[in-house]
Amino acid sequence: MTRIDKQSPIPYYIQLANILRRRINASPISGEQISLPSENELVQIHQISRATVRQSLKELEREGLIYKAKGKGTYIAKHRVRYSLNQLISTTEDMIRRGWIPGLKVISFKEIDAYSPIADALEIDENEKVYELCRLRLGNEEPVGLQWAYLPAKLCPGLIDLDLTASLNRVMEDKYGVRFWSAREFLGARLPTKFESKHLEIPANLPIIYMERVTFSSEDLPAEFLRSTWRSDRYEYEFSLTRPSSG
Repeated sequence: MTRIDKQSPIPYYIQLANILRRRINASPISGEQISLPSENELVQIHQISRATVRQSLKELEREGLIYKAKGKGTYIAKHRVRYSLNQLISTTEDMIRRGWIPGLKVISFKEIDAYSPIADALEIDENEKVYELCRLRLGNEEPVGLQWAYLPAKLCPGLIDLDLTASLNRVMEDKYGVRFWSAREFLGARLPTKFESKHLEIPANLPIIYMERVTFSSEDLPAEFLRSTWRSDRYEYEFSLTRPSSG
């Protein structure tokens, strides 16, 4: 392990966090728990105070890179799945591209009367029929996200009778000729509800990523209103930004 440079102006806790961060990023992706050296070991290796070690570990824990198991030690968190917001691809496609085995579990599927903001998002009248589909997204058999999809019933009659443990995008395109083409998306963060904590198997104090998306067909008509919540310790979003041309 690289040692802390005592001559560097960079604070010790930042140096240690960077050393451990490189070790975490180089760790293999596996189902096994990978532990970090104990606080005592880090104190001895780097000849620094326990308070400095704890400050470094707190930084890494805040970033979701490590977690502490009471009475056992500190472990490297499983790698997050990164979802790009630069392209409109399905969650299933993205997980496969990241090397995960995607899975789906239908929690509920029913026909309801549209209400605001669902009716507003889909640009339909309130009380018009929509399908509400709630599914649990799995990565390598582990829960990572919950999604509620709302689709106008007139756009996809009989959808409720189909198997939706596969890609909804594929079903809409193959069965109904509706191709998801573009989207408008909102991203935020909040604490989970009891329902979300239960199905995502996370504590009530772990923040989740909250997303709302209106997906448009190739005819530029609203085809889906999607609400998603993702485990912040397992999922992250990636953006590509460019500077606008000066006017």
